[in-house]
Amino acid sequence: MPEERIAIIDLGSNTARLVVFAYEAKKHYQLVDELREVVRLSEGMGEGKIIRADAYERALQTLVSFKTYCDAAGIAKIRATATSAVREAQNGESFLRSARERAGLELELLPGDAEARMGTLAVANSLPYPDAIIFDIGGGSLEVSLMQGRKFVKAASWPLGAVTATEQFLQHDPVKKKEVKALLKETRSQAEGFFADLPKELPVIGIGGTIRNLADVQKKRENYVLDILHDYVLKKSDLAEIVEDLVEKTVVEKRDISGLNSDRADIITAGGIVVLEALEFSGAAEMIISGMGLREGLFFTELMPDEPHLLDDVRGFSIANLAQRYYDRPAHNEHVKVLSLKLFDELCSLHQYGDWERELLGHAALIHDIGMAVNYYDHHKHGLFLVMSAALPGFSHREQALIGLLCRYHRKGSPSSQGYDALLQEDDMARLGKLAALLRLAEYLERSKSQRIKDLRCHIGEGFVQIEALAQGDAYIELREANDRKDLFAEAYGVKVEVILGHLA
Repeated sequence: MPEERIAIIDLGSNTARLVVFAYEAKKHYQLVDELREVVRLSEGMGEGKIIRADAYERALQTLVSFKTYCDAAGIAKIRATATSAVREAQNGESFLRSARERAGLELELLPGDAEARMGTLAVANSLPYPDAIIFDIGGGSLEVSLMQGRKFVKAASWPLGAVTATEQFLQHDPVKKKEVKALLKETRSQAEGFFADLPKELPVIGIGGTIRNLADVQKKRENYVLDILHDYVLKKSDLAEIVEDLVEKTVVEKRDISGLNSDRADIITAGGIVVLEALEFSGAAEMIISGMGLREGLFFTELMPDEPHLLDDVRGFSIANLAQRYYDRPAHNEHVKVLSLKLFDELCSLHQYGDWERELLGHAALIHDIGMAVNYYDHHKHGLFLVMSAALPGFSHREQALIGLLCRYHRKGSPSSQGYDALLQEDDMARLGKLAALLRLAEYLERSKSQRIKDLRCHIGEGFVQIEALAQGDAYIELREANDRKDLFAEAYGVKVEVILGHLA
């Protein structure tokens, strides 16, 4: 089946975004382009709930430009949605007609629960948390959802988006303490009823531009080593410090904050106050950031067209997706995985690792050669770069670093952290050395990429390991190369090692 492209347009209360995905249903996908425009659709709506003429025109012109882009790029499949501002506006129907007539776009007007469902679907297909509370703050509202068993359960929509809360509560620059107190009071009144009936100690996941931008600010504050935002953990204590700083600054001063989008400087304070207070009510000490939200949820209904639109294995799909994008030799990769895991299982008494390490080793084996997409020479180094530059949904940043480093050391070299120390734990370098040693031996036992080594047997003695490679056909190259590359194994495990040829029964 040929690859398709789809454009998803999300007309929010503050920002309009267009994302383009290339995909093959149920198999793989890639984000290939993105456009963003600040429209402030809900600005000045007030109690009358009328989209103002200037905001109306800004949004329409943005939709016209998005449609023009799609036509020029040859993207025929477009799914365009509008959320709270249009949904609540008295002239919302008029706006939908104008979008149809001027931009040629049929906007879906998403109800609040549908918006929350799509956000939940994005989280379920990109993060390893079956149960969670999800915060999605936009310009017009904060959607708070409960997910259980990777499925949407219920949601509440609070009229406290970054734009609406700013206009209703924060009238001065810098804001006054009494304004902050009033916004906190309103947030608490919204939160009390919703959180009272929720299960305790659930992780909190944050989506939406305001939350992501707050996380960007914290990443700059701590000089975070990865550019990737997805699965970044924002501590409540750090968020509190950011909000305290925002409250004290003028809009002009906020524009100088590293990591803060200048076009959010006038609304970020209200968004931060609301999110922090909601996080306080949840009882969580941190918030996990999702780089995927409404737009990705809508896309997943196309990628996985059958209900409930869920990936069976988020982590496995991420690895397969990455392999397919760059360099996929399934037979070789699968066999390196088989040999790696056979070594892992046979040598359990030496490394004493469990299911988690075994899983990471298997995933690394499937993408160990993706650096070949750049060049054969130094492809192990290119592989680390590609893994650490990619979104790898379902994996923590620590796990991503370990997988990337396993790719880096699958050929040669003595393992080091490569600058990712901040993502790793104290014993991870020993873990990396032992797992990389197994992956390296497996790679060279599959040196001719012909699956000649059919099985392995490990014989463990006092200070000595003998690996018996059961071959079909001439395995001279595999045997020679594996013995030439066994030094890392000897160093990591503190034993002498020998690879010998065995015979299939």
